[in-house]
Amino acid sequence: MTTPAGWYDDGSGTLRWWDGQQWTAHVRTEPQPSAPAEPVAPVEAVTPSPVAAEPQPFVPPYAIPAQVGYPGAASAPTYPAASAPGYPGAATHLPSPAPARKVSVLGIIGLAVAVLGVVLACVPPVAAIGWVVLGLGFVTSLVSLFLRGAKWPGITGMGVTVFGTVLALGVALLTLGIDSTAEADPVPIATPSERPPVDDSTEGTTDPSEIEGAEMVPFADLAVGDCIPLVEYDPEEEIFEVPVVPCDQPHTDEVYFIYQLDDGDYPGDDAIYELAWDGCAAQFEGFVGLPYEESEFDIYNYTPTKASWTRMDDRTVHCIIYSYEDVTTSLRGTAR
Repeated sequence: MTTPAGWYDDGSGTLRWWDGQQWTAHVRTEPQPSAPAEPVAPVEAVTPSPVAAEPQPFVPPYAIPAQVGYPGAASAPTYPAASAPGYPGAATHLPSPAPARKVSVLGIIGLAVAVLGVVLACVPPVAAIGWVVLGLGFVTSLVSLFLRGAKWPGITGMGVTVFGTVLALGVALLTLGIDSTAEADPVPIATPSERPPVDDSTEGTTDPSEIEGAEMVPFADLAVGDCIPLVEYDPEEEIFEVPVVPCDQPHTDEVYFIYQLDDGDYPGDDAIYELAWDGCAAQFEGFVGLPYEESEFDIYNYTPTKASWTRMDDRTVHCIIYSYEDVTTSLRGTAR
C-alpha cells in the first residue's frame, strides 16, 4: 500500500513533506494553540493549502536525508522503515539460511576402513585380513547413510569397497596364475654352451645322481675351484644344479672364473653366448698359466636363461675349463 503525498510528522516535532515515495527537504513547524483569554487578531484570507491542514496519524520510521533544512537539499534514496507492514520503507525480513549439515563421523570411519581394506587385500600374505576389513568398511559405510549428517562419506566408502573388491580379485587371480606357473615350470638357472664331444673311451654317465661321491650343488653355491665330473648335457637343456666332487677324485671339469653381466633387458641367446665366451676366454691364461690358443684344455660356460634373467635377476656366468681325459688334480697353474 502506498501512502499518499502530504505533510507528516517526521518524529522530531516537525512536519515534513512526503511526496508519495520519499521524504523531501520541505518542512514546516506545527502551529501552537493560542491562549484563550487573548483575542485573536483578524488575519488576511489565505489560499488554502492543497495539503491537509492537520498531520495524519501516520508516523512512519524514516531515514532523514543528510543536510536537510534548505531548499534543494539532496535526499537519500532510502525509504523510511515502517514498524507495521504495508507502509513505505517497511523492512523486508529474509529467512535465515539453513544450518550446514555436519559430516557423518561413522561415514568417515567407514571410508577409512574401506581404504585400509583395499590396501591389505592387494597384499597376498595378508589378503585374507584385507577381505575382512573390506567387509567391515562396506557395512559401516552403509549404516552411515541412515544416520544424520552428510551422506557423501558413506557413498564414497561403499564405492571404494566395490572398487577394492574387483582390484583384489584381479591381484589374487594374477598371484595364483604366477604361483601355478612357477610350480609347473621351475625357473631354469643356466644353460651350458656347446661342449665339444668327448672320446668314446672317456664317455661318462649322463645321470649325475649315479656319480660316486658327487654332491649336487646349485649354481648360486658354485665357487672357483669346484671340480665337476663329466656329465654330457644337451646344449638346449636347462640346468638347475651340477655334481661337484673332490678334485682328487676323477673329474674332467673345473670352475675357473665367475662374473656378472651388465644389467638391462635380456640381450638374447646369441648375444649372451658371445658375451660369456669373450669374458671366459679373457680369464683363461690367468688361471692355467698359458694362453687359450696354446693350451690342451678347452672351455665352456653356464649362462643365465631368459626366465632366470627376467624373474630372478640372474646375471651370473660360470666359466668352466675341462680336460678331454680324467684328471685327479686341479687344473690351476698347470700351464698345459
